[in-house]
Amino acid sequence: MILLSLPRPVRRYFDNWFESRNPPASGAIVLHNRRLYILPTRFGYLFAVMLLFLFLAAINYQNSMAFVLTFMLTSLGIVSLWHTHKNLLNIQVNLLMPRPVFCGESCELIFEVSHANQSRRYAIGIQYDQLPPVYVKLDPEGSSTAVIKLPTRRRGQFKLGGITVFTRYPTGLFHAWGWLRFDLPVLIYPRPLADAGLQKSLIDQFEGPTSTSTIEGDDFAGLREHRIGESLRHISWKAYAQGKGLLTKTFQGHARSSLWIDWQLLVHGSLEDKLSFMTALVLAAERESQKYGLRLPGTVIEQGYGSAHRNACLKAIAVFNQPDTEGVLPLASD
Repeated sequence: MILLSLPRPVRRYFDNWFESRNPPASGAIVLHNRRLYILPTRFGYLFAVMLLFLFLAAINYQNSMAFVLTFMLTSLGIVSLWHTHKNLLNIQVNLLMPRPVFCGESCELIFEVSHANQSRRYAIGIQYDQLPPVYVKLDPEGSSTAVIKLPTRRRGQFKLGGITVFTRYPTGLFHAWGWLRFDLPVLIYPRPLADAGLQKSLIDQFEGPTSTSTIEGDDFAGLREHRIGESLRHISWKAYAQGKGLLTKTFQGHARSSLWIDWQLLVHGSLEDKLSFMTALVLAAERESQKYGLRLPGTVIEQGYGSAHRNACLKAIAVFNQPDTEGVLPLASD
């Protein structure tokens, strides 16, 4: 982007100016005329200075061929201006909901770029902050996908900053861009503490596994009388053939007691260490099919299990004690 070489405070001023005229959107954004900006690149300015000197030389020497060359190059610049702007016009950009990640992992921003006319679009760049841009090409009435990976260094829920869609096609003399802001949250869970032994000992201290006799399980436990309404597939047909009547097979299963992951039980370590340990406990309990609940100061999530319950617990841990969930995602380079 043309503003990348400016000092950070000046860039923030321009970003705020663009944001005031381009409000955040939760869906796809179309780059119409009022969303597009265009300025010469450094080569464009150099090209303009060259044309000026060439024009002055043509006047000074009264050289008709110099006039022809000057006007031809000027026409090239004007046509380049039109094509650069047209290369971005009416492109639709949609950002898919970012998948939650653990702190330290890369958060992927997946963009779907498309257009609905018969022209081809070349060298369309998508850039977030000062990260390297990703380029896509569009076929007639085509679409393409671009992925930007953002480094993460802090847990919590954040908003995305401004995203620049730009092009310098075809000559590089002009830089056309659109400034986009998507109103989608980015959720970063704490990095789980890598201490599997400690996790297992804390889970096992809650009375450990208990046995139960059911018609579902792993180990055969015996036969009992068939009850009306039970599935016929559990009947022992061998016993029935021997004249013993309808008997149902039972198996020995295992059921674990429920678990509370409680902030008050963690007495050692910093705040972030405790949250990392609680994150690891949630993952360990989920792997063990353990029914678990979460207790944080001011937040209680009742016991349960499953992916929705897991995500709710991890989100509560991620945003715990976070002063602002509307802040912009900090990059590792900040």
